[in-house]
This record gives sequence, structure tokens and C-alpha cells, in this order.
Amino acid sequence: MRHRLPATVLGLLLSCASGCGDSGAGSPPSSGGASSSGSTASSGSSTSSGGSPSSGSSASSGGSPSSSSSTSGGSSSSGGSSSSGSSSGGDAGTDTGAVCVTSAAKGSCGPYLYPAITGSDGSNTTVGQNVWNPISGWSQTLYATNPETWYVTANMPAGNTAVVSFPNTGESYTSNLLTGFASIYSSFSENMHPTAGTSAEAAYDIWLNNWNNEVMIQHDMVNRGGPCSPVLATATFGGKGGVAAQSWILCQYGSEIIWQVAGSGDKYGVEAGSVDILAMLNWLVNNHGYLPQGSGLTAIGYGFEICSTGGVDENFEVDSFSVTIFP
Repeated sequence: MRHRLPATVLGLLLSCASGCGDSGAGSPPSSGGASSSGSTASSGSSTSSGGSPSSGSSASSGGSPSSSSSTSGGSSSSGGSSSSGSSSGGDAGTDTGAVCVTSAAKGSCGPYLYPAITGSDGSNTTVGQNVWNPISGWSQTLYATNPETWYVTANMPAGNTAVVSFPNTGESYTSNLLTGFASIYSSFSENMHPTAGTSAEAAYDIWLNNWNNEVMIQHDMVNRGGPCSPVLATATFGGKGGVAAQSWILCQYGSEIIWQVAGSGDKYGVEAGSVDILAMLNWLVNNHGYLPQGSGLTAIGYGFEICSTGGVDENFEVDSFSVTIFP
């Protein structure tokens, strides 16, 4: 999970926090993730436990996604075989009405040229299946119109407690130094259509320093076993750019750092909103060395960590997504 992937293949990883259990390590990226534009939360008051992050089991997404056949139609098939239909390279972003469909475990749609994602240039923005931890009985099909309008129909065994996939929009960068950005804002809107058997979350997966550091921002939690733990710090981000202040908790599992929206119970968080990615990353650089000084941005992914759907089909959909970066 330390290797650098080509810009056309966005690396999105996936890792499991509390609730889903240990999913096993893997190499970071498979198809990439986009971030949303919009006003973002700014860093605010924070409290920290002051201690070093605790270790814990961490799951990451599998190796880089191989380009797979994408099709114009077809229903989802089990085991990750490609759906039937004429094969194409996916929508390059010029025709936002085109739909790319794939059921391959490493299936990827794009690359896209997409203005809602700053830095998208037609080679570094994709939407991918990213079934990086396949288990017996999994089924998932991706239907992508563009990087902010897509969904997967997933069917994961009831009671499964490890992350199986991280379908996501991905955007790769060239490890630009965080100090070179004035702001990185992202906005999102999603719907997991959860049931009692769902175990999943919506999240950002961010890689830094040439795939050496991983940060997740988990904002919509369903049956994940409650908040991550132990909590190393609590911080509030928001209050500028039109973003409401939001409290976040910080956890760490192995090398993976997790910001998780504060809450409790079987379902908590938000399905739509904005985040200040730069403020959340800078906090990690400036507090207790969670990220090293001089860190650079390598990739941003956005999608769903899926553990279980209760053994029935469930649609996980992204309705809007953008990333706005100011130098």
C-alpha cells in the first residue's frame, strides 16, 4: 500500500474503523474519489487527549484497480464478473448523460474531465467499484453517470463485520504541499438506503505523502458499533464558508487516522453537507504529529465502506459531490 499509482488510476483505499471489524491490510488505491466543492468548515476549538494515537486493527483497500470492462447496461452479477453489454472505456466526462456499468471487482469508470472537482483534467478523476476485500457471496454493480452522480447496487452477506468494498469517486494529485493551498473544501450528498441489516458508512479517504499516510473523514454511520475508540481528541471544524460548526472525534487504527462525526447509537451523522478538508489535515500536522510537517496531498476519494447489506440488494448512491481548491 505504499506504491505510487499512475495518475489515470486513482488509488482509493479503504479501512475499517469501529463496528465493521478488521478487514485486513492492502495497498491503497483503486479507483479514485472526488471531493465536493462548496463552503467548508474551518478549524475551531479543539481538545486533545495529548497522548499518542492508539493502535488498532485497520483495513485498507486492495491494490490499484485494474481497468475493467464497463458496459452500457446490465444487472448486477455475483462474484464480480462484468455485466453483460457492449464494452467501452467509460464516460470521459464530456457526455454527462452517458452511463458506465460494471460488476467487476476492480471495475472503473472514466477518466472524467469534471469541472466540479478542481484539478480534474480528463486523466485523474474516476469512479470505481473497489471491491478490495471480496468474500463469498458478495455482489456489487456500479452505475456511473459522472463523478458526482453514481450508485452501486450491493448485496453483502448478513452479519458480515469486515469492510468488503469502497466504491468511490477518486481524484489524484501530485503530492502538492498542504502549505501551498489556501483552502480545500468539499461538499457531498448521498443516500445509503439503510435497513436493519446494513453495516456501512459514507466517508472520504485521503492519501498523503506518496501513499504513506491515510486519513479518513467518516460522516454518516450505520450500524458500525458506535463511535470509534479510543478517542484521542475532539475538535470542532466549521464557522466559515457557510459551513455550520460540527464536532468531530479523532481515532487511529494502525497507520490509519480517522476523523469521525461525533454521535452515538446505530445511526448518526449527516447525509449532506460540506467539510473543510484542509483545516482537518492541518490540525493533524500541527497537533501531536499525527501527520508529518511538510505533508503533501496525493489523492482524495469519496464513497462508501460497505460491510453488510443484510444479504439483500441495497443501493448506495452519491447525488452530488465537488471539491473546490484555492491556491
